Amino acid sequence: MNNVFTVEELFAGRLFRVPDYQRGYAWETSHRAEFLEDLELLAPNHEHYTGTVVLHERTLDQRRLDSEGKNYQLVDVVDGQQRLTTILLLLDAIRRTLSSLDNETASTLGEGIKRSYIAAAEMNGQPLYKLALNSDCDHYFKTVTISDSPGPEGPQISSERRLLRARSELAAYLAVHTGDAPADTLVWLTDLYLKVTNQLKITLYTVEDAGDVGVIFEVMNNRGKPLSELDKVKNYLLYAASRLLLTHDLDAVINDGWAEILRQLMAADLTKPSDEDQLLRAHWLTSYNPRPRDWDGSKSIKSRFALRTYNDRPPELLGDLTDYTERLRAACTGYCDAQNPGRGNSFMSLRDNQRLPEIIRWSEKLVRVNVVAPFLPLLIATRNRLATDPDKYLELVKMCEVFTFRVYSLSERRSDAGQSDLFRLGYKLNNGELSFDEVLEELKGILLYFCSANRFREELRDDDCNWYVWKGLKYFLYEYEEHLGEQKKAGPKVPWSDVQRRDRADTIEHILPQTPEDRYWKKRFDKRARQIYTHSLGNLSLTKDNSAYGRKPFDEKRGTTGCGRPCYAESSFFMERELTGVDEWTPEAVEDRRERLIKWAEARWHVDAADTDAELTGSENGDDEFEYESTFVSDE
Repeated sequence: MNNVFTVEELFAGRLFRVPDYQRGYAWETSHRAEFLEDLELLAPNHEHYTGTVVLHERTLDQRRLDSEGKNYQLVDVVDGQQRLTTILLLLDAIRRTLSSLDNETASTLGEGIKRSYIAAAEMNGQPLYKLALNSDCDHYFKTVTISDSPGPEGPQISSERRLLRARSELAAYLAVHTGDAPADTLVWLTDLYLKVTNQLKITLYTVEDAGDVGVIFEVMNNRGKPLSELDKVKNYLLYAASRLLLTHDLDAVINDGWAEILRQLMAADLTKPSDEDQLLRAHWLTSYNPRPRDWDGSKSIKSRFALRTYNDRPPELLGDLTDYTERLRAACTGYCDAQNPGRGNSFMSLRDNQRLPEIIRWSEKLVRVNVVAPFLPLLIATRNRLATDPDKYLELVKMCEVFTFRVYSLSERRSDAGQSDLFRLGYKLNNGELSFDEVLEELKGILLYFCSANRFREELRDDDCNWYVWKGLKYFLYEYEEHLGEQKKAGPKVPWSDVQRRDRADTIEHILPQTPEDRYWKKRFDKRARQIYTHSLGNLSLTKDNSAYGRKPFDEKRGTTGCGRPCYAESSFFMERELTGVDEWTPEAVEDRRERLIKWAEARWHVDAADTDAELTGSENGDDEFEYESTFVSDE
């Protein structure tokens, strides 16, 4: 049945429930501002069409009664939850403002709004909420967002943060538009209430079969957040499931799978469309086709599972759709752990394993170097195939970090260099075509092709390099800071997040200043020496006190313990304290420190020669023409 309803008519006799397979509240400030502007421009006695709501009615035995004997039908919100949620939040804000006016008429109207749109009362006195969100944020929605006495819990995920902003913004909007005179405020609020409930028009579309949702979503063009690729995939799977002439519960498998996928993505703070697209792509490359040029988003899934290709083989289609859903769900776990390893609920399957802290530590290093995407199929495949062997995953993450630093950071290769071969390794591991040990050896071969031992040494010893502008400088120096801390059996006193977020100029100290004016520096470094050593690796250090050091001579920068002013001796960084062991800062001192850093780096990112005779052919940029060929060397 298709009809156009007012908000009042839409809410009458219905209890809206957002299924768990739906994403959380997604509207941002701009969406709400546009919604409020539409209301402001809506003239009396005019109507405004505000979109379509798609509902799926539950079975009749799931009806509910309130304390006044009113009967309600439970309905799932298949589409339109963003609009419905925002309308309810605005009505709730109006209700709370009315209740604050100390006016009997306003209080009565506020109570009516609450019973009709927010929550009635069940026969047992408990609230009967008119709208329930998905399980990820429903508790926060009820106890904070629409509560008169919000609880102490703060927002934990992005949808909860958006709900809190919506409550605050709508309350602020009403505060600006209501004056000091209660009578005028009551009139304005009543007019706004009637606009929302009687002048806004919504097209209601009800579906009997949840599988038909896939078709509906593809043709709808609602205002709000565009349909993501992940939504399109889910909708197609539901549509394909609805066309199976078999008894099955694939709808439930898909919906449950998507609920878990969205929950994991939200918990990992990976809620942007680009995050979802990357998950779909990484899973496809891992499980179905490792060639990146063949990936075309949701169209690839539709083509792979096109109904016409199965003809009279519905059992095979059922199995393949179920398998795809379960594989994607499993891949999401590996994807979230790889992208956000430091969150509290990462690597849950390894919670009781002694390797967990080290796995998280090295996974965080890989994220810091900022090139994770080429390794996602390998990381996902290792979690899938070797879930009970955390040592293998740790070994892989360490090798990926070395690969990223040497190839993408130090050698400054493009981030897609060698990715086709990396994807192919992940695919072959996931599908049992290569063992883990074979994959690791081939990974070494690819690494050494792009950054051999000789090239690694040459890059580190590049005398002409301006190391200050090198994108990998912060990571390099922080790793050295961790090394010095380990020698003292202590961790860094300054967290990586502080180093990462601060500007380079505030974080990197030139021991020999960039523009030296003091006699100390001019005496020890002539013009040529300053050109050579100012941006040398040996002249750079992490710091928190760059502005305090300025262009001071070395002895003032060095200072003494307990001197009560910013200096190397009082620094939070081990590497600055290490500088107090130097008597004079001269070209020789810079060279000595540079050599020490290089020798440490050569050991830190060392790779043993791979047991393969490797050959890579194609573009050096790592495009899809690359194919890595290896011949394993026999141990005999």
